[in-house]
Amino acid sequence: MRSVAAVVVAGGLKLVEVAPPPVKRGYVLAKPLATVLTPLDTAAARGYIPYTYGKIAGSAGLVRVVELGYGVGEFNVGEEALVAPKCFVDLATRADGTLAELISVPSECLLPAPRGIQGLLGARVSVLAHVPSILRRISGSTLLIAGCGFEALALAHSARELLRVEAMCSSEVGLQRASRLGIRSYLWEEAGGSYDVVYIASLNPYLNASASRKCRETLIISPFVPKEYIPAVAAERVVAGSRVEPDVAKAVEVADSLPSDLGKAIRVADSLQKVIDISFSITYSNYVVYLKQGGHPQTVYS
Repeated sequence: MRSVAAVVVAGGLKLVEVAPPPVKRGYVLAKPLATVLTPLDTAAARGYIPYTYGKIAGSAGLVRVVELGYGVGEFNVGEEALVAPKCFVDLATRADGTLAELISVPSECLLPAPRGIQGLLGARVSVLAHVPSILRRISGSTLLIAGCGFEALALAHSARELLRVEAMCSSEVGLQRASRLGIRSYLWEEAGGSYDVVYIASLNPYLNASASRKCRETLIISPFVPKEYIPAVAAERVVAGSRVEPDVAKAVEVADSLPSDLGKAIRVADSLQKVIDISFSITYSNYVVYLKQGGHPQTVYS
């Protein structure tokens, strides 16, 4: 039986009918429960970063296991899983992603989901699974975050108990979002000074280059930032967020503790067509969650 998917074509996303994906060796066939169009997906869909034409969009989210390929032993049919941060870039630009009615992904790209996790919370935890490990790698007294989207500001909010946090944004919308959270922020042309730690979470290469020059000790790269957007730097230590060990249990705590205002950076759609419609109007800092109609309630985590 054929199903539908949101695929990347010239100029954006398109809803198409697709055949059921094969369940190859080492792969998992899964049903999306709350999957995410991230800023990285939006950049690929608009042609600003290299991508595979006709691939299924979506690079994060919560899914339910339907069938196991040969050699997969870490999951059981019926279990729920989260997309792992180490696969965000690949799923956004090269491999088929998560915005379909049925997907096939490598088992190494999935993490066991905590029992009872549902809906929009599951999508948020997938996006933030790396954040607790990033927080443990932050040292010093000052942190600059390059970017003012949901993932960046979630990290900023969580890190404020550890050190002084500021943000560099590429738009007035980002400045307003950071300001509402009480985070001091600047447009990238205006920020000065230097910082012990700089976290690169932007898809603006000029902002990233400016932020990296302010790094004194540790430069950390978000798993949503492809290598083409990472400037060459002379920092003492560079940490790839895609390679840190995810901490799903702590990520649930991080997601639960976020101010409700930060949720405005996430739009919710109950059909793939609505995801596509929203994708044409959002900025690069927005996320769109496909939460299928009739699934888990949306309002619980708004």
